[in-house]
Amino acid sequence: MKVSDLVVQILKRHGVKYLYGIPGDAINDIMESVRVTDDISFVQVKHEESGALAASIQSKLTGKLTACVGTSGPGAIHLLNGLYDAKLDHTPVIAITGQVETQYLGTDYHQEVDLERLFSDVAVYSQTLTTAAQLPNVLLEGCRAAIRYRGVAHISIPSDVAGKNISFDMADLSVSAYAGQVSPSSSESEEATKLIDTSEKVAILAGIGCQEAVSELKDLAAHLNAPIIRTLRAKDIIDDSDPLCAGGLGLLGGKPAIDVLTKCDLLIMAGTDFPYSEFYPDHAKVIQIDIEATQIGKRHPVDVGLVGNAQPILRTLRSRSESKPENQLLSQAQEDMAKWHRQQEKDEQSEGTPLKPQRLLHSIGKHAPDNAIFVCDTGTVIAWVARHLTIKPDQRFTLSSALGTMGVALPGAIGAQLAFPDRPVYALAGDGGFAMTMTDLMTAVSHQLPIRIIVLNNAKLGFIGLEQEVKGLPAFGITVNNIDFVQFAAACGVHGIRVTRPDELEFALKEARGHQGPILIDVAVDPEALIMPPKIEWMQALNFAKAKVKEWLQ
Repeated sequence: MKVSDLVVQILKRHGVKYLYGIPGDAINDIMESVRVTDDISFVQVKHEESGALAASIQSKLTGKLTACVGTSGPGAIHLLNGLYDAKLDHTPVIAITGQVETQYLGTDYHQEVDLERLFSDVAVYSQTLTTAAQLPNVLLEGCRAAIRYRGVAHISIPSDVAGKNISFDMADLSVSAYAGQVSPSSSESEEATKLIDTSEKVAILAGIGCQEAVSELKDLAAHLNAPIIRTLRAKDIIDDSDPLCAGGLGLLGGKPAIDVLTKCDLLIMAGTDFPYSEFYPDHAKVIQIDIEATQIGKRHPVDVGLVGNAQPILRTLRSRSESKPENQLLSQAQEDMAKWHRQQEKDEQSEGTPLKPQRLLHSIGKHAPDNAIFVCDTGTVIAWVARHLTIKPDQRFTLSSALGTMGVALPGAIGAQLAFPDRPVYALAGDGGFAMTMTDLMTAVSHQLPIRIIVLNNAKLGFIGLEQEVKGLPAFGITVNNIDFVQFAAACGVHGIRVTRPDELEFALKEARGHQGPILIDVAVDPEALIMPPKIEWMQALNFAKAKVKEWLQ
C-alpha cells in the first residue's frame, strides 16, 4: 500500500468518518486513498477554515477524534482558526497537511511554509513525515496525543512521501488511544468532604467538564440542596429550566447566579475554566475539580483542589458528605429564577416590530424538536441564546466558547448534521457571522443536509458596537451592508424565508421543522435591542451614556 493508504486506514481505525477540507496537489494521494476507502468520506468545504470548524464542533458533540485536511502553504494556513477553536475548547482534532517534496524543503519553494513551526502553538503534537518508515508510529502518536490531551494534533506529509509504497500488515496495527479516568487521592477527597460538612451554604459552578457526569452532578446538588450555576457551554448539560439550576454566570448570565455567589460560603467548581475573575465570590471557600492539575487555582484561589474526572469525584463527594436539608440557598435561588423568568417574558412575548431577538429565540425553543442540536455563532446572538433559548434534557448545544470566533454556526452545523443524521440541527447566527462562512450553504446542498439556518439580521456588528459604547466610545465601523440572504440561499439551492414581523415567525419556524432539505430563515430583528448585564456598574452606565451623546452629535 501507499503511505496515504495507511494514513487513511489509521484515521478510520480511530473512528474518523469524515475528512473536511479542499483538495490540492500536495494531498492528491490522500484524496485518492479516501476515494477508494469505505466508511470514510471526504467533505469538500468552500474554505479550509470551515472544514476545521466543522471538525471541531463535531468533536465537541461526539467526544471523538475528528479530522481535517489542507494542502501545502495556504490550504494548511486556512485551517488554523478552526483548529484554535478545538485547542481552546479542549476537543480532539487531527489535521493532515500536505507539504512540498522533501528535496525542496528549506529552499523557499513555491507554497513552502514551515508547517511544524506554524502549528507549534495550536497543536499538542506536530511532526513532518520525511520517510515512509515513520508510519505508522508518527500518526499513531499524533492520534494518541490528540485524544489523551483533548487537543489538536498535526501531521505534515510531503507530496513525494505520501505516494511512496510501504509494506505493512494491517493485522499488526495496534490502536490504543484512551483519555482514561483519573481520581484524586483518598486524603484529598477527605479534605474536601470535611470542608463540605462544615459549610452551611454550598453552591456548585458546573462547566462542560461535567459532560459525562450529569447524573452525579445533580445527585450531589440535591444531596446538599446546592444550587447549580452553569457556564455558557454547560447549557449542553443543564439549563435554566432544571429546578436545581440557578442560571448562567457572567455578563450573559442572570442576576440569580450572582446572588447565589454573594451568599454561598462554599463554592464547588466542577469541570470549568470560567475565566472572569470579577464574578467569583469574595469570601467563600472553594473546592475545584479539574482533569488538568495546571487549571487548579488558575482563575481564583482554591482551598482544596481535586485533580481528576468529574464523574468519580462527584460520586465520592456525594457518598462521603452529610446531606444538608436546611440549606436555604437552593429554595431562594428557585424563587429568584422564577422572578427572573417573569421579567424575561415581556420581551419574549412582544408583538412589536422590528421583531425582538428575545421573542425569536424563545419561539425557536418552543418549535424545535426535543432532540434538536443547536450550534451558536459568536456575537449578540450568544446573549439572546444564553438567556432566552431553553435547552431541553435531550437536546444539545455548542459554540465556539474560549476562542469566540465568528462564522462557526454554519460549518459547525454541517459537522453536527453529518455526525447525527437523524437529529434536527439548527445553526443560529448573526448576520455578521453568517456572512463570513455563508458560501458553505453549497456544502450543505451538495450533501443534502437538512440543517435549519436562522440568521438574526440587525444590519450591524451589534456586540462590537456594545463593547465600544461601554468604553464610552461611539459605535464605529460596525454597519453591515448585507446582501439579500434569501436570494443568496436560492442561488445555492436552499429554500429561504424572510421574516420581518412576529406574525410571520411562527409560520416560518413550523415550515423549517418540516422541511426536508436545508432551509434559511432571515429574520429582521430590532437593531436597538440592548443586552443588559445582570449587574450594571455605575461606570458602565456613564460610559454608555457618553457614547450615545457622541453618536447623536456625529
